[in-house]
Amino acid sequence: MKLHFDSDTGVFTIKPESEAEITKLRTSALDIANLLVNYFDADIIKADINKPSNQQGA
Repeated sequence: MKLHFDSDTGVFTIKPESEAEITKLRTSALDIANLLVNYFDADIIKADINKPSNQQGA
């Protein structure tokens, strides 16, 4: 499954990659919640990596 966020509309789209995932999406809110958590987790990690450190040279 892939999660896509459209920043223009603020809409998340979940795209299943197989028939099994389509069935899983229809029956499992937990899988959808995990997709959202993983999406934001990756965004936070990326933001931390790109954030300049104020402690350099201290």
